[in-house]
Amino acid sequence: MTHIFPGQDDSEIVQRVIYKHVFSVLPFVAVAIFLFFVGLFLVYAGAADIFRLPTTDFKSYGTSIEKLPIASIGIGIIGLSIFILLTSLYIWRQNKMVLTSENVVDIDQRGIFNRQIATLRLSRVQDISVSVAGPMQTIFGYGTISIQTAGEKELFVFDYVPEPYAVKAFMVDIFEKFVENIPQEGDGLKVRESDPDRDAKIV
Repeated sequence: MTHIFPGQDDSEIVQRVIYKHVFSVLPFVAVAIFLFFVGLFLVYAGAADIFRLPTTDFKSYGTSIEKLPIASIGIGIIGLSIFILLTSLYIWRQNKMVLTSENVVDIDQRGIFNRQIATLRLSRVQDISVSVAGPMQTIFGYGTISIQTAGEKELFVFDYVPEPYAVKAFMVDIFEKFVENIPQEGDGLKVRESDPDRDAKIV
């Protein structure tokens, strides 16, 4: 079996992998594209010999025109833009929420060499809520999912989740199947007398 994240059990089945909405990385992509075209312009300007810097020869009291290394600067900026673009896409792709048959896993990539993984047992889920704030999130269909837990960490927050209401419904379905397969008290579960087959409340 292919392991999606470190610590995944052999018996644990990955149900869904959710990547952040493209808007989470859009500002960095926009900067990279802007720098790329600036670099192209500088390369063209250097090749066309547009920019020159006047210099003065104090011995002969004459003035000459010195060519600036505009093309080299442009190439450097293009390289920087490509680096920013590839790094942003890599970090965006590594940031994901993994829903398994037993856990909710938050993989948070912070920079190239900094990754944090938080695992939440389904048995500790108490409440799942969705927040879609502002016109941008409403129009482009992304939001924030918050999970209230029974553990020390009271809240798990996942931002830039695409189609958050559909993701919540999928999480609820996984949780209900988990409860049906393991109908036992303890481990942070609360069994309601009116519904013994459910261990926690999800709204």
